[in-house]
Amino acid sequence: MSILSFPRIYFNGFMSWDPCTFNNNDWQNFQTFDAVNAALNWDFLKTQGPQPGGINRDNFTTRFRPWAITLQEDNNPEDAPPGNRIPAEWNMFGSHNVALVNYNDKKTAISGGDLAYGKETPGDDPLLGTPISVSNNGACLVDVNPASFWSSQVFWGTSQNNDFTLGNTDCGLSGPRNFRMHSRWLNLKRIYSATSELIQPAASVSACFQTCIPTSQVKFMNGLPGSNTYSPLIEALQNASGQPGAIGVMIRFNAYVNLYFQNGIFNNTTQQPRNYEELAAALADAWAAFNKNGDTSKFFSNQCYSHVIGAVGIWKSGELASVPVGHFLAPTQNSVLPANPQKNSLPVSLGPLVAEVDFNDQLISLDLNSTIPELAVPGTNNSDLAKVDIGDIMVGILDPAGIFTPLTPAINYTGYQRSAYEAKAGILDIPFDNSSAAAKSFSLGASLAIQMQGITTLAEQNAGYSVQTDQRGIYIDESETKTFQLAVYYKGSKAPEGTCVLVAKYDAVLNLIITSQPQLVTFISGEIQDISTPAGTTSVTVTRTDENGKASVAILSQSPGFPVLAFYPFAQGQPIPVPPPVLIGPPTAVSNNQKITNAFYTTVRVLPFDNNVPQDFIDLWNSTLDPEKVWRFIYDEVLYVYDMIFNVMLKYFNMGNRTDVEKNAPYIKKRITADMALENPGAMPVTRDMSNGKRIALLLWCYLAINNYSPKVIDRQVLQES
Repeated sequence: MSILSFPRIYFNGFMSWDPCTFNNNDWQNFQTFDAVNAALNWDFLKTQGPQPGGINRDNFTTRFRPWAITLQEDNNPEDAPPGNRIPAEWNMFGSHNVALVNYNDKKTAISGGDLAYGKETPGDDPLLGTPISVSNNGACLVDVNPASFWSSQVFWGTSQNNDFTLGNTDCGLSGPRNFRMHSRWLNLKRIYSATSELIQPAASVSACFQTCIPTSQVKFMNGLPGSNTYSPLIEALQNASGQPGAIGVMIRFNAYVNLYFQNGIFNNTTQQPRNYEELAAALADAWAAFNKNGDTSKFFSNQCYSHVIGAVGIWKSGELASVPVGHFLAPTQNSVLPANPQKNSLPVSLGPLVAEVDFNDQLISLDLNSTIPELAVPGTNNSDLAKVDIGDIMVGILDPAGIFTPLTPAINYTGYQRSAYEAKAGILDIPFDNSSAAAKSFSLGASLAIQMQGITTLAEQNAGYSVQTDQRGIYIDESETKTFQLAVYYKGSKAPEGTCVLVAKYDAVLNLIITSQPQLVTFISGEIQDISTPAGTTSVTVTRTDENGKASVAILSQSPGFPVLAFYPFAQGQPIPVPPPVLIGPPTAVSNNQKITNAFYTTVRVLPFDNNVPQDFIDLWNSTLDPEKVWRFIYDEVLYVYDMIFNVMLKYFNMGNRTDVEKNAPYIKKRITADMALENPGAMPVTRDMSNGKRIALLLWCYLAINNYSPKVIDRQVLQES
């Protein structure tokens, strides 16, 4: 299926990530942001800054920013190692932009391709070495829950102005993506034996991303055969995209081994801090210039950069757009050690993979883009990208008794080490004998598995069932309902009609929500029931697949927060599974269901409950007709948090200045609509955490400002008139 079929195009290079880190709360000593309510954390802030009073609603406009850029000691044991940090974290002026890098010698480009198994594209293919980009008009990174590591999304629009582009106008392809991208196949220990150096917040985190372009929207560019702009790869991909069962082009890549404090290396930014001490000094200089005369020229991003490998191939019918599907193999345990372990060596943390088994061509294809970690440079948490040697990889089957039988010859370290990994985007193609006893057992339903050092380390779980959704980031307002779709697979193909999926509710820190606790959402579809678990009684729903292997779930919002809805597939007639008490566990946890990194789930943002805010605004205006009072209302209720957190906006306009905001009211009105928030990377706020109530109130204020505060009675109807 998909990229694991031929033809394939491979690329590698770097991705830049420019999130604003001010709302992340990564460190326990600096809980700056109240994410549930999309507000500053006033209870915490009153303990910070000059005392008595600290930072509060009366003084935050003068005290908050100076405190946020002050280097402060952090000895909290949960923030190991101890050291000096700043509350704004590593990227105060982040724009949330995302891009593939093409700067000086830091290139992201097409590195190769396969026309068929064993048939690489000719070395003179003009596509080779050409650039690849995610968007021509801005893409942005947004976490559904800013305090989580499992809910990242990349928005980059759906219009022709927001294309994925490969190659150039003479030779390549382009088109708008179909669904936003979501972080998949997370591995928090992608760098093996990494230390926790202070200047590298998440160096060892990796994630897989995928998106697709429908065939009708793909634009292929290619020269005539024999010309210097003719690409056999582009021709092969274009031909394959028109075959029965093909519905578009798929792009999948892995971002790994992350680099921080890289200004001047990956870009030409003047400010080039290499640690938090230098960062604090550069921020102080930037704010001094702004406070003196409004100069924003010294504001700067301090981006993170990831290494990237990826592949482009065919999107086929039955496949989701944003998540790899196929035979899904998840880690079974963390007991495998490096092939040559040192004293006190730790187990290697493996990531999942998908596999395709082609009986006609007698080929098994494994996508190892997230599976095997890189080695750390001794004494650092950086890596030279060398892969951990875990010995031979054996692909085989598991019978019901757990006995492993090989399907293919062993894959030694040469097959998955760095150069092989980068050359084929982590994809391994392995011939097998389709007439062997093991192959016949597999064709009759045996599970696919992988062994390393005689240990089964990856295997199909949940009896071979997997369940995924393209709707990985769901936003729901007060009193709102939302329905989302699930795709259920059985050993790489659509699941039989009637296959069951239990859906359970977890909270923002991945604890099962029991019925005696406040509910963030309730189920309003399926077979809703209370079941007993080790954590207590919980409310779940069971939904069943249709003839296409699809199922749906409907929810109703109950209170603001960040529920995670986990999916547990099982066969019709089998006992209902019991969801585990937590969706995250220690490194030694062996259950797939206790690993958020391998679990099946969606993340939900129940937005703050602010349905009263529009009427409060209307009543204030209608009773006073005072522009200053409604400005203070809209700033104190809506704008203040974005003014304080997203300081990069000062380059464009000052959200704390009434005159400046009034002048930009038409721009704001356009950017804050609900339609913009759905998919557009230019939506305001970029974090999508403004409730519908506050959105309406801000639109009402924009109406007044644009109409010069015409002193007439208003209601919500004026928004339709405008």
